[in-house]
Amino acid sequence: MMDEQAYRQLVDDTFRRIDDAFADVDPDQAESTLSQGSLTIVFPGGVRAIVSPQPPVRQIWLAFRDRAWHFNYDEPNRRWLDDRGQGRDLFAELAAIAKEMGNVDVTI
Repeated sequence: MMDEQAYRQLVDDTFRRIDDAFADVDPDQAESTLSQGSLTIVFPGGVRAIVSPQPPVRQIWLAFRDRAWHFNYDEPNRRWLDDRGQGRDLFAELAAIAKEMGNVDVTI
């Protein structure tokens, strides 16, 4: 298992990358906020996607509507992949949600 310091740095870098991807998006379509260790993206109608670190298991969790994903870091490919083995990537899931909810194309 990855050590705590490496995990924390990876989470910080990941959250910064996500936040930067939404920096130039019209806030009426999608607005990203880093607060108290989690990242929230608010879409029209107040719908939220919440990305949060889970240090005990060294994962990042994504919650959106009635769905939730748990992502493990795949070191060889430098990607966060869902722990169900379906190959879902954290950044791709967020981009798909942004497209669905705010009609926003983001590259993360």
